[in-house]
Amino acid sequence: MKKKLSSVFGILVLVGLFTYFLISAVLALTNKKDLHTINLAGAFEILEVEHAINGLIPIGTDHYYIGIEEGSYDAYIIKASKRWFKNNFDSDYLARDADGIQITALADKVHDGKICRELQSRTAQIEELNYPLGTEYCLNKGYKVNAIMKLFIVLFVILTIIAAIALRKPERKVNSVFSTCWIVGFIIAVIFMFICLR
Repeated sequence: MKKKLSSVFGILVLVGLFTYFLISAVLALTNKKDLHTINLAGAFEILEVEHAINGLIPIGTDHYYIGIEEGSYDAYIIKASKRWFKNNFDSDYLARDADGIQITALADKVHDGKICRELQSRTAQIEELNYPLGTEYCLNKGYKVNAIMKLFIVLFVILTIIAAIALRKPERKVNSVFSTCWIVGFIIAVIFMFICLR
């Protein structure tokens, strides 16, 4: 009985994650209302957050920047890669391009309460800046990559389920190499799920 309940629970969790990834990816790629295009005169990093599974397995680092719009005191919290910042801004935090750096990004609410509070605390110490989106939202520069990764995970999960069904058929003899590949693939899928959930 316990084995059946754990199997049902596992299936429900898998279906829930599958549905979440599919819906959130499609919404991100089709959301034009929250898509913003701004031209930045300068930017600087305000927060770096390292993520790990159970505090042991690193799954990535998020970088949050304050971007100041060209010709105004309007500022935006921007979630982007370290490479993006290095490629577009100099050591004085000014745009390398004299005309400014234009970005198009999706406004995402910062759902992690600890990160949100830290961002609000740090932005409160910076005077004379106006935040049109507030400090609870950030412009996610990598929203497309994240959405595509979620769609890839959905496809990968479907293929993993098909492979699992094939492995369970008693009349089919599956070699150990295929079984090992399936287990490795499943572990990779779980790690990517954590990366997308961060």
